[in-house]
Amino acid sequence: MIRADSPFSSEMQVALAPTVTYERLLSSASSPAAFDSAQARKAGPHVRSLRRPALVILVIAVMAPFMAVQRVTLGLVATAALSWAFAVLLQSLVGLAIVASAPARRIGVLPALDLWFAGHVPYSLWILVAFGLTATTTKAKIGLVIFSAIVPAIWTAVIVIAFCRTVLGTSTSGARWRAAAHFVSIWAITSSYIAWAAGGWFQLLP
Repeated sequence: MIRADSPFSSEMQVALAPTVTYERLLSSASSPAAFDSAQARKAGPHVRSLRRPALVILVIAVMAPFMAVQRVTLGLVATAALSWAFAVLLQSLVGLAIVASAPARRIGVLPALDLWFAGHVPYSLWILVAFGLTATTTKAKIGLVIFSAIVPAIWTAVIVIAFCRTVLGTSTSGARWRAAAHFVSIWAITSSYIAWAAGGWFQLLP
């Protein structure tokens, strides 16, 4: 079991023990959305809700140029961040829809969205590993890299179910259909973007 004094970050604790960690974060006496530092607790809810989405953008912005040109500069990171910010925005919209679908949630919308993004570890780890392998070896086939995304997808589904049951106060069936809706939404958006970037679905089917 993950203890409160664990050396792992709160995001990693959510990834390893989502239900227990979400319960602990919700029961925090200071603020359920601001548990990492005194500076974070002094920040407003709008600022706190941007911390984790910004971290996700940073991971993508660093790894994207590394995969493409095997080097990272401030200019490339800034360009990649602007180019990929839409992906995190779409994730935020999906998260807001799921949060809004649960009127019995135990906290407000912004704190709930902050905890929603605490579950980013599976996909962030996948980006680091997949993008890193693609950049450093010619043996990494893009099809295999995409297929490997099933691991963070299943892992994230477990976290989403725990989030819905613990933070949003949904039933087990409600948590499951919300996790399924999240899975379908994210992969429909991702597949559509890949198809668009490739020039259309007819380019991908062969």
